[in-house]
Amino acid sequence: MIRHHWSLFLIALLLVLPVQGWAQQPDADPNANISSEFGFHLGNLLPAQIDGVTEIMPLWGLRGGYRLAQGFVEFGGIGGNARGAEWTNLHLSLRADMPIEGLVGILFFGADATQFKGAGKEKKIFGGGHVGGGVYVNISPTVWFRGEMKFNVNPGTSLYIGFGFVFRFQGGGTGAPGT
Repeated sequence: MIRHHWSLFLIALLLVLPVQGWAQQPDADPNANISSEFGFHLGNLLPAQIDGVTEIMPLWGLRGGYRLAQGFVEFGGIGGNARGAEWTNLHLSLRADMPIEGLVGILFFGADATQFKGAGKEKKIFGGGHVGGGVYVNISPTVWFRGEMKFNVNPGTSLYIGFGFVFRFQGGGTGAPGT
């Protein structure tokens, strides 16, 4: 019952936030002066070929980012447990941002360290990689909504679909393009 209410809330949020994003005063590039960011997210992991993890797992995480020249370096952690399985992931990514009609599209790739325990199994640690994409929607001068899909390789393969809020901070103009 509670899960049903969360699903309805997320659907309503996805329908309302883009409208809110379009109502903002458009900048030439709303992403240009951002130097760092920090946020949280919730999502689901869709596992494939992972021993002992056969069901969709709800996960949550924290992430941070720092601008490097034209892109961002991101770091973060994702974790959760459900149906007897436990999942913890640390990741480091390089991300490219692309302004698209008032939104910011993102593409990223990077490395992962994943510790998981399948139902009835022992804990295992794997190194792996990921590639993904998503979109940022500007809600206020410092708060952005982020939706993403991240495809992970090793252990097995998995797809993380997540949504969250990111607090983005402007710098002194030292690392942003065009300043």
